[in-house]
Amino acid sequence: MLKGLSINNFALIEQLQVSFDSGLTNITGETGAGKSLLLGALGLLLGKRADLSSSKDSTTKCIIEGVFSLGKYNLVTFFEEQELDYEEETIIRREILPSGKSRAFINDTP
Repeated sequence: MLKGLSINNFALIEQLQVSFDSGLTNITGETGAGKSLLLGALGLLLGKRADLSSSKDSTTKCIIEGVFSLGKYNLVTFFEEQELDYEEETIIRREILPSGKSRAFINDTP
């Protein structure tokens, strides 16, 4: 379950932090309120192809970070097979550098 989303230098967003409580969360708003930007950032975090047009300021890196609660999903074996550190609250981070390169991290492991 997604517990939090942090976005820096993405599209029109300079800096944003959103926390999600347990249960149903709805994101609503008028046209142009930014709902699609949140979904776009989440897509990048989960592996969507990235390019420099994703950054608000192309001289600064774009960072999108999500905190996921994984305790209920029995993923310890998967993390061990991938040689990753398992944490019940796992942090996935995606960075898009000014050079256009993209890096992804799970619990600070590339």
